[in-house]
Amino acid sequence: MRNLTTPTDDQMLHFQAWRATALQIMPYMGSLMFSLRPVNSDAVDTFGVDPGHRCYINFDKVIPMGAQFGAEALLHECSHLLAEHSWLAELAGVSNDEHETWNAAADMSINDDLRDAGCDALAKHGVFAAHIGEPDYQTPLHYMEVLRQKQANKPKPQQGQQGGQGQPGQDGQPQAGSGNAPGQGQPTPMKGCGSGAGGRKGGHELGDDETMGGQAEAASAIEKNLVRIATASAVRQHQEQHGIGSVPGGIAQIIDEILTPSKTPWERVLASHVRRAVAHKAGYHDATYKRRNRRRMNETMSDGKGRVLGRVIAPGYIKPIPSIHFYRDTSGSVNDHDLAMATNEVYAIARKLGIKGDDLIVSDIDTMVHQSVKFTGKDSITEIAGRGGTDMGEAIVHALSLPKKPSAIIIATDGETWWPTERPSVPVIVLLINVTSQHWIDSVPEWAHLVEVKDNA
Repeated sequence: MRNLTTPTDDQMLHFQAWRATALQIMPYMGSLMFSLRPVNSDAVDTFGVDPGHRCYINFDKVIPMGAQFGAEALLHECSHLLAEHSWLAELAGVSNDEHETWNAAADMSINDDLRDAGCDALAKHGVFAAHIGEPDYQTPLHYMEVLRQKQANKPKPQQGQQGGQGQPGQDGQPQAGSGNAPGQGQPTPMKGCGSGAGGRKGGHELGDDETMGGQAEAASAIEKNLVRIATASAVRQHQEQHGIGSVPGGIAQIIDEILTPSKTPWERVLASHVRRAVAHKAGYHDATYKRRNRRRMNETMSDGKGRVLGRVIAPGYIKPIPSIHFYRDTSGSVNDHDLAMATNEVYAIARKLGIKGDDLIVSDIDTMVHQSVKFTGKDSITEIAGRGGTDMGEAIVHALSLPKKPSAIIIATDGETWWPTERPSVPVIVLLINVTSQHWIDSVPEWAHLVEVKDNA
């Protein structure tokens, strides 16, 4: 049962004191700090956030820890939101049982910057890359792959033994120790930073449409974007006044991406999701009972006297075959130059990610899909089919109707199209090629990941 309440006046005074202390450490985080919607909850260990900038705080536990702890924890949560770790987790293909691991990876990617900015309590108690033998200042995607590999290589516990310890400090927040267990019969507060960091979504988190009487309405996509831009501008101004080194490098890199986004940021937007899918080719396997394990066909179960009780049906293994489905808008509104740019993006994906054939399918679409080919090189996609009207929603319908759904859908278009309102079950990346009208940019739905591809020549 959720126990969410609006903070009392006394709790809000503490929150305001934490915020004031935090802005003394990192004054450029003001827009993010003031965008937080504080919610009192004993279901979290200390702090957590959701993508709507609701900040869940266990005030009864945190207030005795002091203003410095509260301030650094707020900066930690704001850093998750600034870096859009919830969004990156989706693109990285984080599964339901990996959210705590991703939370640890995301924590490592921001805690070094917070330490450099003067978060002394965090430096003593937070989780850092050194805990897994890695260097600081890497991306959460890098740390996630390292953690995945460590878990894959970890010996499985024998029957009757306890499993190994989790990742060190997966909460990633400055903790006062582990001696804060609730009383017997009380639910254990959830550790981690919440779904706003790409971590596990707790049952205490509010839904998108829940507002707690208007006190905790989720931030809209427009508001979140404006807050990130305002924060980036404040960071840039701080750098101009105090020097480049006055802002931690990781934060400086994020604001550079916000203010001067790269032409086609594949590494940030797409490659993380595809990299995990392609990793299956290196030997990852899934168990399935649809296929018997041929090496364990004759195993039986016996009692203590040797009598056979039955047969063991062991699962077999399959090797998942990932795929990226690239849809090329070939409607009449797309000129030959922009169509050539879209085709070049197919080459870029194949080259940078090392995929082709079954892993990279290219389809031409206007109001319907005309042809689908496996990309095997430039010659395989030189022919163009279509040149009629425009309906990119059909690309999503087509992809979801396939017997084997792709790992991700990429749609390269001029944007002059209708889009479905419901979020598809497969991640969708929309490449807007040389779009000059803000109307078509704003028309791309919130559930799609937008990349603008511009010809600056």
